[in-house]
Amino acid sequence: MGRRSARSISERLEGEPEVGETYTVTRVERGQAQNSIATVIATKVVSAAELRSHRLEKEKLGTNAAGDEQVNEEESQTLYYIHFENMDRRLDEWVERSRFQGYGSVDLAAPVSENRPSKMTRSQRRIDEEFNHLSSGIQHLGATSAKLEKEFEERTKVRNVESIVLGKWEINPWYWSPYPAPFDTASRLFICEFCLSYFKDLNDYAKHTKFACTSKTPPGKEIYKKGNLRLYEVFGSAQKLYAQSLCLMSKLFLDHKTLYYDVGTFIFYVLCEADADGSHIVGNFSKETNTGNNLACIMVLPPYQRKGYGKLLIQISYELSSREGWIGTPEKPLSDLGKVSYRSYWWWVLLETLERLDSPQTIRMSIVEDEAGIHTDDIFATLHPVNMTKSWKGEQVVKAGVRVLEHCRSLGLCRPPSLLLDRKCLHWTPSQIRGPPRKSHKRLV
Repeated sequence: MGRRSARSISERLEGEPEVGETYTVTRVERGQAQNSIATVIATKVVSAAELRSHRLEKEKLGTNAAGDEQVNEEESQTLYYIHFENMDRRLDEWVERSRFQGYGSVDLAAPVSENRPSKMTRSQRRIDEEFNHLSSGIQHLGATSAKLEKEFEERTKVRNVESIVLGKWEINPWYWSPYPAPFDTASRLFICEFCLSYFKDLNDYAKHTKFACTSKTPPGKEIYKKGNLRLYEVFGSAQKLYAQSLCLMSKLFLDHKTLYYDVGTFIFYVLCEADADGSHIVGNFSKETNTGNNLACIMVLPPYQRKGYGKLLIQISYELSSREGWIGTPEKPLSDLGKVSYRSYWWWVLLETLERLDSPQTIRMSIVEDEAGIHTDDIFATLHPVNMTKSWKGEQVVKAGVRVLEHCRSLGLCRPPSLLLDRKCLHWTPSQIRGPPRKSHKRLV
């Protein structure tokens, strides 16, 4: 059914919202309400008890809307799964009929962030797009990529797990994950924070944690220890069940990753916070052996974000490839949050490197790659949007004059990570060497 793009956004909605149609819907974040354009993806009928549970969950998240109708114990109600246009799918949610304000058009949903000025120079806009990872939309993809993207979105458009219990945390997932039946239809999953076994039933979970599970750490070798932080190296070929469970849980917070069961060629690095009760997982990254990528997937659980753990994992991935004697690069495409983290990290390393080199007006990109330990492709992707690269005599060079670097500094592009890798605390030697050991850069402690 076609969208009613010709209707006025102010026209009130009569009747029930329909799947595939676009409406003006009240979006609530941290108690603040605003009208946004959204498309109905799916519907479901819930009982009065399920509706009360739904409202309680919204209240905990600070996304409940004022004015919801009183729950009638004898009547079921319909919930609507909606996607807000020009917003990431992790913001998709189930809402009640009262949140719909009228008809809407996707043409009116401009991708403008609340924190971005409406007028920007070309340079400011390029920087903004790089750091905020504005989606260019499926219409800008090639025919094959667009078809695959559309098929993926169709299969995974409705989040299948509404919450997980992991240790002391109850976390609301962002995306669909292919848990096997019957767990794929569980509104709540209980996950053991040590072995990552998952359960639908609270009693089964309690029995497992009290009697069955004897683990207090991930099933791998501890390779990093500083303060209360621990990092464990887990080989997918040796710990297949744990690796698969880790992938399934990670997929709840990653949109476009398809690694779930074929884990034999991957190594996982699991970051934990340790206390007297054991090592509690906070995030992880994986890498595939015998490729040019030093990182495949990276995920930090929502309760532990904004603590510097993501940038610490990125530093570790580069240090591992450096000890193996090669310059690695993350697997592409990066997620939206991954791109933001990597761009910030690359800017920090590149500006520090260029300043340390006390370089002339231009410098060969191959020299920057060797000194910074960052792949040429990533250097180009970082510096090109702000016109810091050019072709000279058939070779790519970086414009690195004093004024250029001062300008970059003034834009706030070089913020060091809040957690710096301490190389002395990383007890790891490679099983194979791809080249001569690379120099240790000053950016590492």
